[in-house]
Amino acid sequence: MKKETIYDINNSMTAIKFGTDGWRAKMGKDFTFRNVRIFTQAYSNYLKQTCTTCTGSPDELCVFVNYDTRFLSEEFARESARIFTLNGIKVLMPERDAPLAPISLAVKRRNCCGAINFTASFNKPIYNGVKVFTKNGSPALPEVTDAIENEIQKIEKDYCFKPQYADSRLISIVDVKSDYMDYIAQLVDLQLIRKSELKIIVDNLYGSSREYLDHILIENDIDAVSIHNFPYSAFGGVISSCGRETLTDLSRLVMREKADLGLATDIDGDRFGIVDCGGHFLSSNIIMPKLIEYLIEIKKMSGGIVKSISTTNNIRKVAEHYGRKLYTTPIGFKFLADQLENNDAFIGVESSNGASLNKEIKIKDGILFSLLITEMRAYYGKKMDVILKDFYLRFPRLYGREVAVDRNEKVIQNYKKLTIEKNILFRGRKPNHVDYVDGVKFRFGDSWLLIRESGTNPVIRIYAEATGWDGTRELIKLGRSLIE
Repeated sequence: MKKETIYDINNSMTAIKFGTDGWRAKMGKDFTFRNVRIFTQAYSNYLKQTCTTCTGSPDELCVFVNYDTRFLSEEFARESARIFTLNGIKVLMPERDAPLAPISLAVKRRNCCGAINFTASFNKPIYNGVKVFTKNGSPALPEVTDAIENEIQKIEKDYCFKPQYADSRLISIVDVKSDYMDYIAQLVDLQLIRKSELKIIVDNLYGSSREYLDHILIENDIDAVSIHNFPYSAFGGVISSCGRETLTDLSRLVMREKADLGLATDIDGDRFGIVDCGGHFLSSNIIMPKLIEYLIEIKKMSGGIVKSISTTNNIRKVAEHYGRKLYTTPIGFKFLADQLENNDAFIGVESSNGASLNKEIKIKDGILFSLLITEMRAYYGKKMDVILKDFYLRFPRLYGREVAVDRNEKVIQNYKKLTIEKNILFRGRKPNHVDYVDGVKFRFGDSWLLIRESGTNPVIRIYAEATGWDGTRELIKLGRSLIE
């Protein structure tokens, strides 16, 4: 019988391939305990080759291992910890599954060489994955994950694991919550929120932010209740993504209880979801331009702004209005984190409900931004739709949409042709500017069309934004015609 070889979408021989936000795969197919062991061994090799200066001694390497509430995530994490200890690497683990931001903070403060988190983010429950973080607590750049993949290719063919007990002397369980709660208290005016007497509903979406976001509010005497606040690996039958389609329960409850605001975080706590008092979902492209203005005008934050190429053009307008430098990156928060690390910028924002302040934690933090948006609502003392209407008087609203097109040979050929073709005319109209930061982006004044290859799924993504829905739909239609 001919031996079957597993190929990924990029025709790599390995089933372990890092995309935009880590390695993700279906459990039982490519995401298996054997592949987790291979990945961990490869990462151990990488750490021993590159991180001897983290602790001052190659014999004192330390890595943080975390996990979310997905099926088998904790078991994968403990198996990974075992492999680390068999390599003589110390392992820190939280008392229970934890959001990403507290882990990032712990990595820096406890002098770890890096961290891994078992999560597949917004993918369906059948998937799992792993994200890699550097000693700065930031997402690993491609140069790091490429080096790990190279190690994987060296060892996977002949890899054979000999069952052994973990070296329990090298595993420590630590409290990551206390430091993070203190960190949040320094950045958010919780007293202002308390005085505003806002009524808040928190949706934990069965994820790792339970007893973080809701407890911060409750312990500060803020009127808040939480839902979906226990681990459930099937996520109640929805994808834990903080999107409009997953927050219907929150929207209904906000309206039924006449709450002022609904807050949510995704399964690993790095994305946020906002619902106003009318039950309307407010995406990051809607809410973040106004929050950036609030952080500049009211909280007096200085520095530039980092945004991914798919994020709303209204952030560009705010940056220009306030004379702030704007940095644009490919999609993937690792690129935004790198810009925050190396430039004088105070915030990084992506279109998929993720953002970070340039403080000690330089990863997406859904908990922090849920609270900052709540603080903004408390400061103005107005309903969110009124706050946004005032903003749109100065920065007219833009309407964005995203669609995915399945990849096939024809679509790939058309896409590749598009990324190298110059002087493209759209019905006789030439774009004002063309960006090749990630895929190809055509800018027409306030409107734009972006076409790029997904780093997490076998699709081509088309993004568009215009001054009205008709214009957005027309750009999406145009994008489809270019690649289909």
